[in-house]
Amino acid sequence: MRQEAVIFAADVAGYTAMMERDEEEAFARVATSISNLSDIITTKDGAIFSTAGDGVLARFASAPSALRAALQAQDSMVKANSSEPGTQEILFRMGLHMGEVVTQGDRVFGSVVNVAARLQHMAKPGDIIVSGSVHEAVRETTNCRFEFLGALEVRGVAQRVRCFRVLEQEYDKKPVFPVLPEKPSIAVLPFVNLSNDPEQEFFADGVVEDIINALSRIQFLFVIGRGSSFTYKNRVVPPHRIGQELGVRYLLNGTVRRAGGRMRITGSLIRAEDGAQIWSNQFEGDVTDIFALQDRVTEGVAAIIEPKLLFAEVDRVSREPPQSIVAHDLFLRATGHFYRLTQNDTEIAKDLTDRALRLDPDNARCLALGGRCRNFRKVQGWVKPDDPSIAEAAMMACRAAELAPNDSEVLWMAGIIMTLAGGDTSGGIALIDRALAINPNSSDALTYSGMARAYHGDSDVALAHLERAQRLSPRDAQTYNKLTAAAFATFTAARYEESLDWANRTLLEKPDYLPAWRIRAACLGLLDRIEEGNAAVSRVLALSPKETQTSTRIYYSVSIKRASAVDALVAGLGKAGLPLDDA
Repeated sequence: MRQEAVIFAADVAGYTAMMERDEEEAFARVATSISNLSDIITTKDGAIFSTAGDGVLARFASAPSALRAALQAQDSMVKANSSEPGTQEILFRMGLHMGEVVTQGDRVFGSVVNVAARLQHMAKPGDIIVSGSVHEAVRETTNCRFEFLGALEVRGVAQRVRCFRVLEQEYDKKPVFPVLPEKPSIAVLPFVNLSNDPEQEFFADGVVEDIINALSRIQFLFVIGRGSSFTYKNRVVPPHRIGQELGVRYLLNGTVRRAGGRMRITGSLIRAEDGAQIWSNQFEGDVTDIFALQDRVTEGVAAIIEPKLLFAEVDRVSREPPQSIVAHDLFLRATGHFYRLTQNDTEIAKDLTDRALRLDPDNARCLALGGRCRNFRKVQGWVKPDDPSIAEAAMMACRAAELAPNDSEVLWMAGIIMTLAGGDTSGGIALIDRALAINPNSSDALTYSGMARAYHGDSDVALAHLERAQRLSPRDAQTYNKLTAAAFATFTAARYEESLDWANRTLLEKPDYLPAWRIRAACLGLLDRIEEGNAAVSRVLALSPKETQTSTRIYYSVSIKRASAVDALVAGLGKAGLPLDDA
């Protein structure tokens, strides 16, 4: 059986040397310590599946529970060591990793187990090292601070693993959850793909994204953004826990089955507090009727949450069936690749949208997504600041906005592309504002409103929009976008200490994000923290080897409208050691 789990690995540091010095005493003390550790794991809802003389492996259903167990165990060892002065300290090393495991009875298998054990071996005595997936899952539920150790090579694992060391130990800290809004609140969870074809996973995700967008346009609802909803994909989390973590009263889940030209969508509305199902229905039709079927799901949910709502009052975008269902499928596949945010996936997404546009040249969402792919290559330094594809992105955005003037998704995408690639921040903000008028619950539109306004110099408005975006999507995998926008908003206001803090927080979320490294290096230079600035510039050059002060000025002069802010950015980077030009 496959399921999501957090693996907890712990052992006693220096156990062999202790046994060599005094085998009997070492055995007794370590056995007591392991017994205490086992009790703590059990009380925190963990399950031990492997033990050795000096260590244990356990699994937990949630990362916060696993971290609290680890912190309590380390705290108990500090107290135990202080009560036995003159004897060698017993210290645990611990590693936590999260992912999909295979269970057979009480046995647990999978690479997740191996990675947790490797992290434990990498930890120093008394330390806890957690992977990036665990850090992402606990960062909103603990006041612990974390030290980012980098993306480290882990023996037996092909890809590097983002690792964090826990700095503060507050195991009894109660999680801080978002406050329930006054409006009826809902999160749409990823639907299960019941089709035989795994490729239809993209299709199922697209159905959910459109339902989220449709519900978001209903003024009286508070709807959690896609980025947070999709963090629960392929995870088994109790409804009440999801409701707490996202701060919502209702959850919508369901299934999608597609076979040939037919499709079936089922939807179930659940009360998060107690998991009770309060509505369920099934909708069938041709694949070309996809938008109509999604709207029927939306109407059913809205009518249950607020019976007084008249369907005529639901402000929905009038959407025509896809001109080409093949083009629509290509768009959904491209969306899935784009959100993986790697260079290779970005290129795949760009190629897929290009293929879709050859079949359906006036597909506004394909144009907008194709423009985003081109713009993201610029943002990450994968192309030069004057690469022709950047101007192409701006043209695609303009065309998309013309074709879909009432589609909020198209409008905010077009708006941020016009800002970053086209340098038209006023025009970009106008498009994003129109998107927000149509869909005030769009966390993406609010995020990119904050970013565009940061470049424009409207720092206070930018930060207000970013704060609301965070509440609408509190567990977003793309939180780094909000944090980066806040870093730019405070930088353009010459609040460099504050900007540095936002940049540091961004890099905890996405360690390879080039704009955050630029801001960090510039702030450190301007604050005369030159040694740290040199290290940050080294990281900038590792990500973008041809980066110079000249290229940075060309890059940001397009979008940052305060000339003094561009001057400060370039000056700070120069003080931190960024070369003036290629010569």
